[in-house]
Amino acid sequence: MNIPDRARDELLHVVIAEDSPTQAELLRATLADAGYGVSVAANGLQALGAARAVKPAIVITDVVMPDMDGYQLCRAIKADDRLRDVPVMIVTSLSAIDDIVMALESGADNFIRKPFDPKALLARLDFLLANRKLRSHSKLQFGIEINLAGRRHLITAEREQILDLLFSSYEEALQANEELRERQDEVQSLNLQLAARAAELEKAVEQLRAFSHTVSHDLRSPLANIGGFSSVLMHKYAERLDPRALRYLAGIQAESERMMRIVEDVLYLSNIERANVQRTRVDLAAIARETMEALLDGDSGRQVTFECVEEAPAYCDERLARVALANLLGNAWKFTGRRADARISFSVQPGPGGVPEFVVADNGAGFDMARAHRLFKPFERLHRDDEFKGFGVGLATVHRIVALHGGHIRAGSAPGQGARFYFTLEPAASVK
Repeated sequence: MNIPDRARDELLHVVIAEDSPTQAELLRATLADAGYGVSVAANGLQALGAARAVKPAIVITDVVMPDMDGYQLCRAIKADDRLRDVPVMIVTSLSAIDDIVMALESGADNFIRKPFDPKALLARLDFLLANRKLRSHSKLQFGIEINLAGRRHLITAEREQILDLLFSSYEEALQANEELRERQDEVQSLNLQLAARAAELEKAVEQLRAFSHTVSHDLRSPLANIGGFSSVLMHKYAERLDPRALRYLAGIQAESERMMRIVEDVLYLSNIERANVQRTRVDLAAIARETMEALLDGDSGRQVTFECVEEAPAYCDERLARVALANLLGNAWKFTGRRADARISFSVQPGPGGVPEFVVADNGAGFDMARAHRLFKPFERLHRDDEFKGFGVGLATVHRIVALHGGHIRAGSAPGQGARFYFTLEPAASVK
């Protein structure tokens, strides 16, 4: 760095008041490299003692410090007849207009914001030292009254001191404006990137819709034809075919029906993705009871104990809520199928941030939580098909419905110990 002429001719002494060891060392190294003699104090009180012991050429102080802050230190120096001509520079992370007024009121000569540019700091010091002689010959003081944010401030200082502080404020404003412009450029660039990504996403959605159309029209019809022709062969030509051929035809028919169900699930999940959420006040407990009644009516041979809270208000789309509970309770019904003492429940508990968390629990087969990350992905299954039938779409559908409502879903389980699914929808404050 360039060493100022005055620092070369005479080792000028600077007192630094800074309670942060990192900032203090940065200031000390910057000034020492520029040829200044430096004393470092951990607070304003120590800095004042150091200045009274050896009068410095300048004092550099932080604002927020223990025992005596930067403004108090500045006032103490300006009140001391021997030190009052020592320039005080405030180095601070504060930058509001109130801070500038407080600096003026305390008698500060200059300020610079953290993090500072070492070259800018040395330029400010050189400027203050260059005006030292002018200050020594001009002792004219005057008072000005300003009104800021409804408060009146009386500033009494030397004319040059006020000009120095205002000029430093102007420099800081220019720097802050340049930083703001750079941030605005960054934001504009990010907005352009987001717009491009949004266009890509919209294109992907259109492709998904086109795929759904293809699935609906180009796959369903051939699958239906395969199933139909195999059925005709089995029934009309059964006497002409040997048992092995009939088994093959039965397999073809079963697999075509299975593929048709998968296609229907893909279409169903696609429709959920594009669902338009219409929120109203809904009692999820009532929906849960209706869903379980339908399951019990459909299989009267099963004995299942169902426990349900009296009321579970939520602000959501009733149609989608019915779909979600049908899938969750349907899973519980399926995975408790091998238990004579099957139990299923629907309850509510306080969730994160006080948001109600709805819980569907059972004492069925359960699963290993080490594989839980696969739960909510389409067509991912945690059980073999010969154990429990299904295609792995139900929980993916529930996950999407919960996400459409801005909620979250999680699970807890262990093999043979049942499963619990916890989900949130809208905050309770939204229910009217």
